[in-house]
Amino acid sequence: MEMRRSNRPDIGYWTSRPVVDKPNPMKWVSFIPSADRRIVIRAAHHDPEPVYVSGEPGAGKSAIARWIHANSLRSTKPYILCGPGDSLYEKSSLADRGTLVIQDLQLFSEAKNSELHRFIRSHSLIDPASGIRHLARARVIATSDIALSTGSLFYPLFQKFRIHLPSLNTRRSELADIVETLLLEMAHEMKKDHVRTLSRDAMDALEKHTWRRNLRELRNILRFGILSTNTSRIELFHLPDLEDPSGNLMLGREAFKKIEEEIKERC
Repeated sequence: MEMRRSNRPDIGYWTSRPVVDKPNPMKWVSFIPSADRRIVIRAAHHDPEPVYVSGEPGAGKSAIARWIHANSLRSTKPYILCGPGDSLYEKSSLADRGTLVIQDLQLFSEAKNSELHRFIRSHSLIDPASGIRHLARARVIATSDIALSTGSLFYPLFQKFRIHLPSLNTRRSELADIVETLLLEMAHEMKKDHVRTLSRDAMDALEKHTWRRNLRELRNILRFGILSTNTSRIELFHLPDLEDPSGNLMLGREAFKKIEEEIKERC
C-alpha cells in the first residue's frame, strides 16, 4: 500500500483517511459540482495560469481558491487576499511566488481593473512611489459574484480556467452528499467527532430550505446543530430557525464565532 500526501490540518475539504493506491482527489472537493471537479484539480496543477471563480455570495469561492493554492506547487508560499480597497502593488509584493486572490472583482474600479489586466498580461506592476516597473511573480485567482461574459476585459485572460459555482437551490439532488461530507469534516474540526448524522426530519428541512448564502449558510446551520446536540445525531430541534430573522446564518466565519459562544453557554 503506497501512502500519498498527508492531510493538511489548516485546509478544509480533505478526507480524514490516508490516501492509498489510486487516490480520488474529487472527494476532497465534494461540494464542487461533479462537472467542475476535474477543472479545479487541473487548475491546481497548471501553474501559473490565472483562475477565475464565480458564484453567488457564500457559494464557496474562497474555499476553492484556497484549495487550488494548497494543492499547487506554491502551497508553501504566501496566500494573500486583495480586495477592492487594497493596493494591488503592495498585495502582489506580499504574495511574491505565492498566490494573490482578487476578492470581489465585480467591485473593482475601472482604473484598478486596467492595472490588474496589465499585471496578468505582463507579470509586472509599477511601484506608485518610484514609478519603476517591477516583476510580479504571484499567481492570480480572481473571485466574483458575476460570471465572465465574452465582452469582458478579462475574458481572454481567463480562457483556460473559469469555474462557476451554482447556488445550492439548483443542487437539491446533491444536497444530502454535501451535507454528509461537511458534517463529518466540521464535527472533526470542532472536536465533536461523535456527531455523525442528521435525522430524516432535519434533512427534510434542509432540502426544502431556500438558500440565500449557500455553503456559508449551510456551514453555520451545521455548526449550530453540532454544538446543540450531545448525541451522534442532529435532530430537527437542534437546528436554528431557518427563517433566520436575526440574519445570523448569513454571517461570515469570524462573525459567527460570537454566536457559537452563545450556543455553548446555553448548552
